[in-house]
Amino acid sequence: MTLLVGLKGTDGLVVASDSRGTFGDPRGVTAQNDAQKKLYVTSKYTAILTAGAGELGATVMAEVLMQVKGVEGVTPVMELTRTHVVQRYREWFPGFAIQQIPGLVAPMRPDLALMIAGYDLDANGKPAEQRIFQLLSQMDFAPMLHNYGFALAGVAQYALYLLNRLYQPGAGVEQLKALGAYVITETASQDGKVGGPVQMATIVPSDGCKELTQEQVADVVDNNQRRSEGLKGSFFSLGGKQ
Repeated sequence: MTLLVGLKGTDGLVVASDSRGTFGDPRGVTAQNDAQKKLYVTSKYTAILTAGAGELGATVMAEVLMQVKGVEGVTPVMELTRTHVVQRYREWFPGFAIQQIPGLVAPMRPDLALMIAGYDLDANGKPAEQRIFQLLSQMDFAPMLHNYGFALAGVAQYALYLLNRLYQPGAGVEQLKALGAYVITETASQDGKVGGPVQMATIVPSDGCKELTQEQVADVVDNNQRRSEGLKGSFFSLGGKQ
């Protein structure tokens, strides 16, 4: 499993993921690998994140990166990506059920989720409007636009709770970097299907889409840990007195 996060801010977007791949039925014994690449910079103002069948996602993205080369704007990138992945799924899994059908014994298509975030451009080729889309195999990759400031995919329950409490539309990229890392590491502390190093990128009009180094992400995570320790300490620093 995995956790993907997309966040809109006043000065840009932040996208982030974990790095864990889980092998086996989650109801039983599983194995894990924390070296899964899930974040891809696809153009100057667009990034795609993958969840679900990891190796299948890597295959799709290797092809998508060629398909969208030279294309700019999150909506055109999404449309080309959708066209490609729909075609590939129909080639690879003919006769497979899109979703589980009660009473019907049929093979299921592998789960794959793509989160596509970035800017669309105006008539002058400048970044104008932020958009976050999701394409889910269970929906035959129908475009789903997230118009409430953030998007989640994968093991989303804990992250949804945290974002409902903590996300603010007026936040900037620096604050959203901390929030994106926080919801991933907090989810990882409660659910073993999420884990490994956090992958993160920022998308801002001036610099475009830039993936953070592991050292930069580690600094964000370390700062979050200090904030968490400070919050915990604040409940006990007064010895129970108001």
